[in-house]
Amino acid sequence: MVAYPVLGGSGTVAAELAHRLARMGHGVYIFATARPFRLPEDTKAVYVPVPLPYYPVFPGPLYTLSLAGTLEREARRLGLDLVHTHYAVPHAAAAYLAFGEAFPLVHTLHGTDVSVLGLDPAFHGPTRRALQAARATTAVSQALAREAEKAFGIKPVVIPNAVDPERFRPRPERKRLYAAEGEALLVHASNFRPIKRVPDIVRAFAKVRKRLPARLLLLGKGPEEEEARRVARELGVEAWVRFLPPTPHPEEVLGAADLFLLASEEESFGQAALEALASGVPVVATAVGGVGEVVTPEVGRLVELGDLEGLAEAAVELLTHPRLPEIRKRARAYAIERFHPERITRAYLEVYEKALG
Repeated sequence: MVAYPVLGGSGTVAAELAHRLARMGHGVYIFATARPFRLPEDTKAVYVPVPLPYYPVFPGPLYTLSLAGTLEREARRLGLDLVHTHYAVPHAAAAYLAFGEAFPLVHTLHGTDVSVLGLDPAFHGPTRRALQAARATTAVSQALAREAEKAFGIKPVVIPNAVDPERFRPRPERKRLYAAEGEALLVHASNFRPIKRVPDIVRAFAKVRKRLPARLLLLGKGPEEEEARRVARELGVEAWVRFLPPTPHPEEVLGAADLFLLASEEESFGQAALEALASGVPVVATAVGGVGEVVTPEVGRLVELGDLEGLAEAAVELLTHPRLPEIRKRARAYAIERFHPERITRAYLEVYEKALG
């Protein structure tokens, strides 16, 4: 398994899939430049570090070449049967460079590796050739699969992300850690990239706050944190907005929430939204990418991108809904039924079997 170790959907999916496969008895090695953030401490999956050598003659570390060399070397040493990369840029090209078409390669597309980086002329050609040469490619949503077919001329197998219902579950007893009696607790979790529009979450929350007592938890870290803090001060809601650093145990926060907010301008799936649903937390999100394949009208609300009034209105409507307890139960049941890890892991194993011939 090849993945980015940092906070984000692709790293989460790779780490948790590796952990589940290892627990089933498969020999699993996860290649990354650091130990993946969401890889459980008690996992049987083995972390293999990818070095980042730096030589003054080059403008920066040559990650792609280093990964290719590490894969080629370790595949022989460990006797690997298959390599599965997560996030195509540059992982698909690195694996293709290491093995060509002679080795079973499976790639999983996660979003901006198709819609942003994958379309960049600097990356498109090598990525397209690597994906076309692979034994199999998967995508986390139907929407992303359609984008990949248009961009790369491939037809990925759609395998959505999974969520562990034992880990992500309602934790109402923890709400008192974050909110006062009578206050609604709203949560957003991401890597705070501009594409996540975290300042818009704060703006929408300020509108919610005018209509009912509420607090907002922003879980994560990234380039938009300072702007989100500035917006909170500007709108006078700083006292009710709390920033929490990334944690390998987001379930402890999500399970305490009353509502999850997602304002992304692009989202191929929405892993944090799924984890909220499994925690019994309805979701209000922007209707972009594959979000509509995760958030249905029965378990949340979708609004147009940039419609902050609509985001706030949908949040208030759900928080004051007379059947909110029923919606919460429905959200959890839906997440368990459709995205249970056993079901998703079986789907990946079927892809592996076909890739191995």
